[in-house]
Amino acid sequence: MAALALAGCAGRGAGTEGGGDAAAEGDEFTITIGHSVAASAPVNLGSLRFKEIVEEGSDGRITVEVFPAEEIGSEPELVEGLTLGNVQIALVATALAADSCPSLGVYALPYIIQGDTDRDQYENLRKITESDFNQDLIDQCEQDTGLRVLDNSWWYGNRNLTTGDREVNVPGDMAGLIIRTPPADLHTLAIQAFGAETLPMAFSEVYTALDTGVIDGQENPISTIYQNALFEVQDNMSLTKHMTQNQTLLMDAAWFDGLSEDDQELIQSAIDEAGQYQSDLQLTTNEEELEELRASGMTITEPDLAPFRAAVEARVAEVLSDLGIDAQTIADLQR
Repeated sequence: MAALALAGCAGRGAGTEGGGDAAAEGDEFTITIGHSVAASAPVNLGSLRFKEIVEEGSDGRITVEVFPAEEIGSEPELVEGLTLGNVQIALVATALAADSCPSLGVYALPYIIQGDTDRDQYENLRKITESDFNQDLIDQCEQDTGLRVLDNSWWYGNRNLTTGDREVNVPGDMAGLIIRTPPADLHTLAIQAFGAETLPMAFSEVYTALDTGVIDGQENPISTIYQNALFEVQDNMSLTKHMTQNQTLLMDAAWFDGLSEDDQELIQSAIDEAGQYQSDLQLTTNEEELEELRASGMTITEPDLAPFRAAVEARVAEVLSDLGIDAQTIADLQR
């Protein structure tokens, strides 16, 4: 959090004291955006595209500073930083955003986004996020928490399981394994339903924990596995596709509302354009990096997903019931 505090002090421009005090019309100010993804990954390249659009569109009046790879804090710390005024945009996994706005967790439920391919799934994700259903979810989030969802359609990819010397073809193969998950409740749902023990852990600790045997495996999208060289400490990857990860961009609503209408429109337009750029790039990158993982010597298993779906079915129904969301509504939006 000390890093967040320093970044906040460095990143504030005229009139931007954080915690809801935004810049007046015509003021110069800085937008600090933080995330946990590697600097070379499409998520960061999308963030840099956002920076380019905003700085050009404001003729340099608005400066955007991008901090990747947890440079100014973990995802929970970034969300906390929004209300402290240290961060203006937290770009986080939707499962983590759901810790603040539970209804957003519908997107992080196992096998909820349908499609035979990642590209099909991305199109279905967009159908949902562009719907009145999604608008109701993000309106409720803002009402309950004061956090504005700028976008929740940045594609990252399906989360898959990696392990050391054990191939996973059916859920039973996971019995007795300790699997690292991110520190968000929804990340544990599928892995526990498959029969493994979960150990939440900051991502910065994962490589060493795998190398030393503290954990037997982890789960992440292809890009995270490749960009962070987890193939060096994991022999196997099973394409369980147990969670579709889209990234959510959060901002303090009061801070956003305090901006001029022109600046609001510029920021939102830049988010939309950068998100499409990032998602298109991520889809292609995931395909390329999967082949790179094969070339690295990693054994890639493509299991029948039916038993994995069956293992989580009851848990998914329970969460949807708790959220007051009808599963058929989600399915209908993807037709």
